Amino acid sequence: MSGRKKREESAPPGIVVLYTSLMILMLAFFIMLNSLGETEESKVQEAYKSLMQTFGFQEGGITPFRTEAMGGSPAAFQPMNPVDEDYQVMRGLIFENRLDNNVRMLRSKGMRTVVISGDMLFKQGSTEINPNMTPFLDELAAVIKGRTYPISIYGHTDDEPWHGPNGQDNWTLSAARAVNVLSYLVKQGISPKRLAAFGMAGYDPIEPNTTKQGRRLNNRVSLVFNAKDASQHMLTGSEPERKLDFRGFEFDLMKQPSEQPEQE
Repeated sequence: MSGRKKREESAPPGIVVLYTSLMILMLAFFIMLNSLGETEESKVQEAYKSLMQTFGFQEGGITPFRTEAMGGSPAAFQPMNPVDEDYQVMRGLIFENRLDNNVRMLRSKGMRTVVISGDMLFKQGSTEINPNMTPFLDELAAVIKGRTYPISIYGHTDDEPWHGPNGQDNWTLSAARAVNVLSYLVKQGISPKRLAAFGMAGYDPIEPNTTKQGRRLNNRVSLVFNAKDASQHMLTGSEPERKLDFRGFEFDLMKQPSEQPEQE
């Protein structure tokens, strides 16, 4: 019997079993995450690291796949669509620019969201984008520029009334901020057909407005990337229509000039 044969027979099967068990648990872990509502990305990473450490693996110690979007860096699973690929890159940009305290990343079933603090993105009580944030927006635009999936931009405020010139209020403030972010991305080469902007005023808080920190977090702009729609774009010849559905009524978004309304 050769030496190689002896080594194969003497190899403990526990290593194979451990690796297989880890893969099964990781798969169950990500299935569970997708079944939940909106989840903070930082919490996902903490749970993932905890799972890896439980099995005795150090960060970067297991590399079953590598992704193009991350420059060949290790990843646990190959991203399933362009949104997930770009989401990984954007997470790196936030870390490199040290924006962890001002930019949050959320994931939910079919959606990936980047939430930017309003007091960081805009000048105080203004719709003008803070020049300190334009480098990050430029990098973000470079990541998503070559894609086709739709992006919805939501402006939010807290519940404190805001009064601007010409009777402007929280509705106009939140809408103007969302539109300004949209306009900035268009200037960076993002197709306006992919973008939609909405003003939510203070009607969708993520924290109670009872504290200064809560109000700060509620003043924000959210960029929502539609992963489900991105998967449809991966099919040849598939280009889903952009429509806004509001309580049973549908409105076409950004119609082409050549389009004419149908005669009844």
